[in-house]
Amino acid sequence: MNIKKSFFVLLGLFFITSGFLGSANGVSAEMLKMQISNVVTKSEQFPVGNLEGTGLSFMVRDGVFTLETGELGSFKAIVTSSGTAGKGGLFLGHAVFLFGDGSTIVGTLQPGTFWPDTEGKVAALQKASGELVIGSGRFKGIKGTLTMTGKLLKVVKGETLPKAYNEFILTYTLSP
Repeated sequence: MNIKKSFFVLLGLFFITSGFLGSANGVSAEMLKMQISNVVTKSEQFPVGNLEGTGLSFMVRDGVFTLETGELGSFKAIVTSSGTAGKGGLFLGHAVFLFGDGSTIVGTLQPGTFWPDTEGKVAALQKASGELVIGSGRFKGIKGTLTMTGKLLKVVKGETLPKAYNEFILTYTLSP
């Protein structure tokens, strides 16, 4: 009987302690939702052997973002990609968000994908996710994730690469 009573006392202490420790941190995740318009400002493309329409590329995209609150900022993506015309491909790199007050967030774009739009409304669709790796100013100590969906617009006369429209969601916490 003593062992059974001791077990329940220990179990009760465990739950009480877990409740206090679990609620002590009180940190809840913040979220930023943004819409981004961007263009390729630098690009170098490398064809892959005799595989027509297949290549690797390095590019820099610059643009602007708008938060749900109306706040504006600038955006830069530095990416490498591998793809085949008409089939799509993969990309990875970094995204940099610069806010009007000088604060920044840098995140990774871990292998994202792009593929042709079967409805033909835009040239291609995109999807990616990643980690928020560093922040400055009001985002110092940031940790979190990002998700992105996007559309590559059809190339118009005089352009060599498409403009893009992206929607990002950044979910994060700030450590003290």
